[in-house]
Amino acid sequence: MKRRGQISTAIVALLIVVAVLASSTLYLAFLVHQSKPSDSANAAPQNKGTLSLPSFSVAPVSDQTDTSRSSANSITVSGTGQVSYTPNESLIQVSVQTYNTTAVAATASNAQDMVSVIRALNGIGISNSSIETQGYSLSPDYANCYSNCVPQITGYSVTNSLQVNITSSNPTELGLKAGQVIDTSVKAGANGISLSFADSNSMMNQLTNEALQSAVASADSQAKAIASSLGVSISGVISASDSGSYYPATYGTFAASTTTVYSIPTPITVGTQTVSATVQVVYSIS
Repeated sequence: MKRRGQISTAIVALLIVVAVLASSTLYLAFLVHQSKPSDSANAAPQNKGTLSLPSFSVAPVSDQTDTSRSSANSITVSGTGQVSYTPNESLIQVSVQTYNTTAVAATASNAQDMVSVIRALNGIGISNSSIETQGYSLSPDYANCYSNCVPQITGYSVTNSLQVNITSSNPTELGLKAGQVIDTSVKAGANGISLSFADSNSMMNQLTNEALQSAVASADSQAKAIASSLGVSISGVISASDSGSYYPATYGTFAASTTTVYSIPTPITVGTQTVSATVQVVYSIS
């Protein structure tokens, strides 16, 4: 009987130990579960019916890089300046054009006439240093050809052109000399003449600078008038550019047959010309 009591006590003690171990295992499992992050905690919240804005940052902007602001606070104007002058140089193009049935005959005839023209110009004081060949051409002439016909050469044309340069600070003298060159050339065999007036390169550079200064003064006057009307002040120049210069030339043309001799000298009037310049200036205002 005593033996049976000892066995019952041992069984009870074993059951108690098993219960304690089971409780400990459940408690540890609970702790592990609590330490893991929940999937629902990591998921982004869903805000139905709301607007979410992206994050952004604002960086300071310096005045030097704020081009939109500088362009907005500005006035852009175009100014034009003109300078009148009297040319001191006459450029006369003298041409001899000949025709013949063969190329050899056409070139020989042309050469003879051009030699006569140059000698005549030398005779009125035009040196060879003032005479320069501008162009020479030899080309065939064709008969009129229509439909399926084969073009036939009927002869040849030769054109030889010279440029005669005359300079004088006296407009009257320059015109008289130009007329004398024209008359002399035509009488000697020239049958094509063109005339233009110009000025020396150094003088043209000076005239261009004066026209640019006048254009800038015009732009400055316009900008001040606009600023005054708007109630603002001109604070400086942002940029300026030259839109180009224009040099209108005075041209004349003259052509005559070598068989006609004129007793009246060809009148040439030099007149005046104008150099124009245009600038665009951007002014800052405050």
